[in-house]
Amino acid sequence: MLEKKSVFWSAVYVFILALISSIIFYSLFGKLYIYIFNPVMTGGLGGWSSLDALGAMQNTIFAYLFFLPLFTMLFVKRKQWLVWLILIFIPFTMVLVGGSKHLLWFFIFTIAGGIIGWLINAVIGKYKR
Repeated sequence: MLEKKSVFWSAVYVFILALISSIIFYSLFGKLYIYIFNPVMTGGLGGWSSLDALGAMQNTIFAYLFFLPLFTMLFVKRKQWLVWLILIFIPFTMVLVGGSKHLLWFFIFTIAGGIIGWLINAVIGKYKR
């Protein structure tokens, strides 16, 4: 599909696809975060729920960290490292500001997404022959 396109357009397609997928599946990553870390839900000083906009943004970033290497492995045939490096820069800096436990999840989600993408490519390549 994307093998005849330039690396730039492949990166644009992967970014859009990863962003849309992360917006769709952010609630699953939020439930995983709550299950693993079990944070205290205080509501803050104003009594607002702590899982509204900021929680949704954090969960969307976690989902993006999973889907970006997955789609990069699936749809980008040349210079995968360059596409991943460019598209992961801003979320990586946001995770660095978040603290060490989020940095661990950054690596877990990106490695899991990359391995799943590599396995799907291997299965498709095996059945293509």
